[in-house]
Amino acid sequence: MNIPTHTVPRILTIQDMSSIGRCSLTVMLPIISALRCQAVPLATAVLSNHLEYPHFEFVDLSDHLRDFMDCWEKNEIDFHAIVSGFLASPEQIHLVEEAINRFGQDKMVIVDPAMADDGRLYSIYTPEMVVAMRHLVSRADIVKPNYTEACFLLDKPFSTNTITTDELHQMCYALHQLGPQMVIMTSVPAATEKATIAIYNGLTDTLDTYSLPLIPVKATGTGDIFTSVLSGAIMRGLPPQKAAQLAMNFTTKSIQATVTQTHSMKHGIAFELVLPELLQLKI
Repeated sequence: MNIPTHTVPRILTIQDMSSIGRCSLTVMLPIISALRCQAVPLATAVLSNHLEYPHFEFVDLSDHLRDFMDCWEKNEIDFHAIVSGFLASPEQIHLVEEAINRFGQDKMVIVDPAMADDGRLYSIYTPEMVVAMRHLVSRADIVKPNYTEACFLLDKPFSTNTITTDELHQMCYALHQLGPQMVIMTSVPAATEKATIAIYNGLTDTLDTYSLPLIPVKATGTGDIFTSVLSGAIMRGLPPQKAAQLAMNFTTKSIQATVTQTHSMKHGIAFELVLPELLQLKI
């Protein structure tokens, strides 16, 4: 995508805002900004904190999203990319499709189908929502599922067994057949203690993998951090493969910094500790 050098890329990011927990928009806004892009939020909901806490307050903004889009069209506002994350209902998924129809023609569309992990759908997700997400994925240029989400998108049984290169290629090709040009899959089951991602280019039918030592902790928001870096780096001109590697490196460093400096994952990953590294990138 050719963006004039004097232009700050505008990325419309559509997902919820959880005030506490470091996920969704509270991750997207600072990381995309650190990569010298403008992060424009379209909040699907506002939460006091994410749903891993025992108590939460929730305000659904679905009824207002179309009004926001109407206003942007009247003001002749446009975007260079659209990125979607966690969506809480079929209606919200359909509204992202509407945003793509209005603002995403010939623009980069990245869909993170944030709906499952560890072999299970999130509690609010239903089979109907999986079908709707499958349709949204068909509108993406890049889809960024974790391995669990890839299994649900393909209606494939989940397993923690190590996946062969041929099997991984078949999965990525099948996801590409849904519509996206590129597939970037995280949390790929590996034979060793590695955190592995797969990067598949549908135009060339090529698959690459990239691994780092696994940090054995459970943390929320890793996918949001990864997608934020991926999106911003691509809009700054990095090829998707290099952007995915950068996203993997930054996410891993953020987790490690949280473990060594805060000694707690209670409030999410303290990516702020390594955010200056993004500010120093020459891209």
